[in-house]
Amino acid sequence: MDVYGQGNLEDDDRRRAETLAELSAERAPSVLRDADALADRAAAEREVADLATRELAAGGLDVERLDALASDRSDARRERAVAAHRRAVEASDGIARRLAELTPHLTFPADPMNVIIDRVTFIRSFADAGVVVDSEVASLDSWARYRMDSSATALTGGGTGRLSFFTLWRNPRTQPIVMNGGARLVVNAHLAVDAEWNGVAAWFIGGSEARATVRARTTMHAMWDSSIHAIVQDRVIADAGATGGFFGGDDSASLAFNEFLQGSGFAVPAQASVLIEVELLTEWVATSGSVRLDAESGAFRVSVPHLVFTIA
Repeated sequence: MDVYGQGNLEDDDRRRAETLAELSAERAPSVLRDADALADRAAAEREVADLATRELAAGGLDVERLDALASDRSDARRERAVAAHRRAVEASDGIARRLAELTPHLTFPADPMNVIIDRVTFIRSFADAGVVVDSEVASLDSWARYRMDSSATALTGGGTGRLSFFTLWRNPRTQPIVMNGGARLVVNAHLAVDAEWNGVAAWFIGGSEARATVRARTTMHAMWDSSIHAIVQDRVIADAGATGGFFGGDDSASLAFNEFLQGSGFAVPAQASVLIEVELLTEWVATSGSVRLDAESGAFRVSVPHLVFTIA
């Protein structure tokens, strides 16, 4: 890990604010909705509603026939969802280039009031929280390819997908300091949720659902006292939700996110170490549904190019 700007510093609030404002200036839209998928979904909903009405008018309440209709239309809906995912993967390379252009070039050495960390220490996921398929730690280019697939049956279930970038840093001073600043997070991924069809049962006992929220979170862990930790930044990047009903339902969004995540201050004693965790969290809940975060296919990936802190 290369760390710059650890000399004895003057407490210059103005210059500190200017530096962090510059890092936070460039932003990309965090969520891209597929216009074709939205149009297809709306047209399909109108079509199946009309079809169900005609079926009821023609034959009355034939449960087997109506459930067969729901199953057939659910298969067609899944084909549309697969096509939307394929379009997102095909677009991922162009999005990756655009996101890369939004990451500012950092000049070394840093201003002496700043600590610039050019790579994380390690990357990992957790049990039942998604899988890191590939990763690399390198100067200004620490990244992971990651996927999370979760589902629940008729009993409501939920959980959290968790991809974490950890950075260990030691206060070199002989006096306590307060760290202000944060990390740049870049996310190129696709979020999709699917709620199963319920057919006639939806009219009597309710339906299915699948919902997910993707967050960026930065947590400071005190290495001098394991009981001390603080979430210094928490940001919702995207969400998606679907209700199954008669024919089932789905929703999706492409994540195109590149921002400097500025957090609140964290006190570090003299000569002490802090573990900085930058997380991509996927909080989900489902009943007869599934949630998928794809940060693996095509040019999809999640990266933390650098961390920048001002110390006082």
